[in-house]
Amino acid sequence: MSDRVTSTIKVINKDESWGYIRKIDENHARDYALYPSSLSKSSNLVYEELDEDTPVSFKLQETNGFFKAYDVIVINDETQSNTITQTVEQPISSQSFTASLDSPTSTSKNINSSLTDYLTGKISIDDSDLVIGVVSAVGTDSSLVTEPLVHRLLKFGYTAEKIKLSSLINLENHIDFENEEERINSYIKAGDELRKNSNNAILAAGAVTLIEKARDKNKKMAFIIDSLKHPEEVEFLRKVYSDGFYLLGIYADEERRLEYLKDRRGCVVEGSAQRLIDIDESEGFRHGQRTRDTYHLSDFYVYLGSNQDLINNTLQRFLDLIFSSPYLTPTFDEYAMFMAFNSSVRSGDLSRQVGAVVAKNKQIIATGANDVPKAGGGLYWSEIVSKTGKVDDAPEGKDYTRGIDSNKKTQLDMVQDIINKIEVKFEQLQSINDYEKELKKILIESTIGDLTEFGRVVHAEMEAILSCSREGISTKSASLYCTTFPCHNCAKHIIASGVERVVYVEPYPKSKALEFYNDSITLKSIDNEHDYNKVNFEPFIGVGPRRFLDLFSMSLGVGDKLKRKDRETGKTLDWSHEKSSIRTPLVDGSYDKLEQAAIDIWNNRSHTN
Repeated sequence: MSDRVTSTIKVINKDESWGYIRKIDENHARDYALYPSSLSKSSNLVYEELDEDTPVSFKLQETNGFFKAYDVIVINDETQSNTITQTVEQPISSQSFTASLDSPTSTSKNINSSLTDYLTGKISIDDSDLVIGVVSAVGTDSSLVTEPLVHRLLKFGYTAEKIKLSSLINLENHIDFENEEERINSYIKAGDELRKNSNNAILAAGAVTLIEKARDKNKKMAFIIDSLKHPEEVEFLRKVYSDGFYLLGIYADEERRLEYLKDRRGCVVEGSAQRLIDIDESEGFRHGQRTRDTYHLSDFYVYLGSNQDLINNTLQRFLDLIFSSPYLTPTFDEYAMFMAFNSSVRSGDLSRQVGAVVAKNKQIIATGANDVPKAGGGLYWSEIVSKTGKVDDAPEGKDYTRGIDSNKKTQLDMVQDIINKIEVKFEQLQSINDYEKELKKILIESTIGDLTEFGRVVHAEMEAILSCSREGISTKSASLYCTTFPCHNCAKHIIASGVERVVYVEPYPKSKALEFYNDSITLKSIDNEHDYNKVNFEPFIGVGPRRFLDLFSMSLGVGDKLKRKDRETGKTLDWSHEKSSIRTPLVDGSYDKLEQAAIDIWNNRSHTN
């Protein structure tokens, strides 16, 4: 039905952003759903200002025998709404914007005007697609996060579509499973085979295919991809959807995940739940699941505890930031972790960059990064050569100037030394070469590969603490923020330094630290009280360092600039869910070709799995 009809509002729930308009035909199965997205884009209606029994004019859209109201206006405003023209300050739809650019009847002047207004910030896009990826460790009941996320997107007028990556995996030949461990393992192995036979991002290409199929151009759409397990999947989606893609990391402690696998998923076979958790962390080969590495790429971190209100409010803040709320500012934890991340980028380590900061009374007092120490105190910095102006590093200073990682070299020397000693004992074996090759592989993959004692670098946590000692600043009762979970070497110095709280980014908080120092360290969750007799290690929650500027800065992020006040009057500007727009929108047409390329990758994948 395309003609306008009239009726009255039957029910309106302003807190939950849903309602119904009385049906006009008894043959219709039910009343017509009314959401913020149902309101006419050309009117100034605010959902919270609607009341029951208010007369409205609207159009009806039929889907599978049910009708939904759209283009809703209050009847008293209908005449006015028909004459409303779009001003440069009013949001426009990405579809109409693209159409104005692509239409053969558009003049060059109109095209240039629309493009200029968008690029200069005079207009914004109010119905951009939103793509949210989810990463969580196995045993995390992600539905406790994704379901409220779907519900709260309704406040912004968005219809959410959940994309389950497991639906892309064909297990037709493995229908009957003896237990839940076997079923989950079958999905893991099938996913591994898909990546092995195609590429490590193949499931992300499949997700793009499902998004394209589910997209409804008549709705504001949000797509929630659950769940990503490989860093290259995240990289792939960021290439396709750029800054319109957000990664949501869900943290759940191991005790809760084990309980979920045993009680809710039926992993009752002895040790089965723990085996699944160990596999999920990292399978040890490039095409395997690498949840740990994927989690570190998150844009926002949510703690999955027993407090559902906490989850809901955390998600609401996440969405408010995405939808350009100008009055939200960072917590100190978010700011400190951002500074720790900033510290990490100065590292010249050959393996990875890690950063840390020490804070007291919500003041940062020291920073640290993992790099090689320098005589006189501190680490090597790149220096400007005064005579030439060239920025260079000291010879034999940073590891790269020596051409090798000393820790890895020592590990390999240890492996070779063991092999040489064994060879003396087994010289009589004819297949000694094959034996040596296989033994070397086993040793390299053993816990020898976890040794860190032989590296030249000072770890970031240690450097942050040492920075305090060099300046005579006490670390007693301080907090330490680190971009990863501290190793056992750092942990013992953290304990001895008097630091009382450590905040880390890590879905699998495993290191010898917990085994060696369980008398002094406790893994704190939001559900538990602070233990003043131990050092409290707790997961980071909130906006991740990667999108810190995009979401909090008024002008330095990649998205639209934020405005907080009227320049002339100085009064704060109103912001509401209904009138908000995504700060980093996806302009319709900007990603079409990339989506099609992704779909081609999925359709042309190897089917040998």
